[in-house]
Amino acid sequence: MEIPQKIYFKLRPLILPINDILSFIPEKANILDLGCGKGLLLRHLNYFKTYTGVDLNIPIKSDSINVSFVKSDCVKYLDRKLSHFDTFLLIDILHHIKPSEQFFFVNKLLNVMKKDDILIIKDIYPKNIVTKFWNSFHDFLISKQIINYFDFDNFEKNLDINCKIINKYHKRILLYDHYFLILKKL
Repeated sequence: MEIPQKIYFKLRPLILPINDILSFIPEKANILDLGCGKGLLLRHLNYFKTYTGVDLNIPIKSDSINVSFVKSDCVKYLDRKLSHFDTFLLIDILHHIKPSEQFFFVNKLLNVMKKDDILIIKDIYPKNIVTKFWNSFHDFLISKQIINYFDFDNFEKNLDINCKIINKYHKRILLYDHYFLILKKL
C-alpha cells in the first residue's frame, strides 16, 4: 500500500519523534542516514554540513550541493569509504534487517566510525504487547514486510568497549513505542 508522498510527509511526523532525533545531531554535522526512506528527516534538519541518505527506495533527488541520495543496500554501503561522515543515523531500519544480520550490521558500522563520531539508533520498542502488535500490523500493511525486532538489551550487554552510551530511553507516541540508543565512538 503506497501512501502518496504528500500525505506521508504530513502523517509520519505525528508518530515519529523527530525532535528527539534532531536533538542528538550536532550542528554542522556530516550526516549519513542509512535507511532514509523518502527523506523525511532531511526536511526537518537545519544546521548540517552535508547529508547523504541511503535506501533501496529513493524516490527523490536534491539540487543542493550538500545533499545527496544513494540507491543502495545499506549493509553493502558500509563497504565504502565513510571517513567524511561524523553522524550516523539508523532510524527505523533495524527491524527491516534479518535478525541474523542486525548485530553484524551495527557492529560493522561502529568499526568504520572514527573517534567522537555519533550513532543515533531509533527503532521499535517491542516490550508492550499491544504496541508490538500494532507496529507489526502497521509495517505489514505499509511495507508488506514482517518485522524483526532488534534486541537492544542483548546488544547493549555486548557493546564494544570502544563505544560509550550517551543516552538511551523509550518513548511512546499513540500506539507507537520507540527506543533510542545514542552512542559515541571512543
